[in-house]
Amino acid sequence: MSAASTERITRTARQLVDARRRRHTLPALDALCAPATIEEAYGVQDEVTRQLGVQVAGWKVGFVAGSPAVHAPIYRDACFESPARLPVSSAGCVIVEGEIAFALGRDLPPRTRAYTAAEVMDAVDTVCAAIEIGESRLRNMAQAPIEHKVADNVGNGALVRGSGTRAFRILDLATLRVRLYVNDEIVVDRIGGNGAGNPWDALFALVNSTYRRTTLLAGQTIISGTCTGMHDGRAGTTARVVFEQLGEAQVALAPAPTERNDR
Repeated sequence: MSAASTERITRTARQLVDARRRRHTLPALDALCAPATIEEAYGVQDEVTRQLGVQVAGWKVGFVAGSPAVHAPIYRDACFESPARLPVSSAGCVIVEGEIAFALGRDLPPRTRAYTAAEVMDAVDTVCAAIEIGESRLRNMAQAPIEHKVADNVGNGALVRGSGTRAFRILDLATLRVRLYVNDEIVVDRIGGNGAGNPWDALFALVNSTYRRTTLLAGQTIISGTCTGMHDGRAGTTARVVFEQLGEAQVALAPAPTERNDR
């Protein structure tokens, strides 16, 4: 890696770590030091993780059939069990997405030979319902280049893991009925909906990604992409996702503690 590449990675990671710690957003990444390639963007992820000094407890995957998959770590302090209560700023909104998640029961280290579908499925302990909270550090996230999105952990804010099953082999995950409730109102009711077509394909894409540098560890949870689309959530919002035959997850978004104390 060149000195210029290392400098871009370090400076971008510093910006994103500062934004996380101060809980603020950047208009965009500094054009003079933003990652120039996908390889550098994944290097930023690694450097952000190193600078934060936090444990990785899960992964998110973005995968649409016919396009390269992207992935990002989800940190331990951003992983919650349902029903969860998450503090969010009352000044803005976050994104709420219902997803199918895979909890690993066995390590999957990187290797040159691709893992088979059977090997990956054998490494899964539980398949469950989940809610991803999207909260980017970039105000221009929707318009940002893919390298910037990957550098910012693809906009992940938090993961709420719900109930599920170990008897997942009898389920067709691509055709499960999913309903998303926002403040007890049904806003989504559909069959399937995952961008990969089948959530398993998103997991396979992560496991065999040429950009994956670390071992996927037993106990980590992997979310496979939205089945419900993206929906705005604000302080005071309660969201619940229900996958028939699988399980459900619920989150209540609450004002951040400092905001409550200022009132």
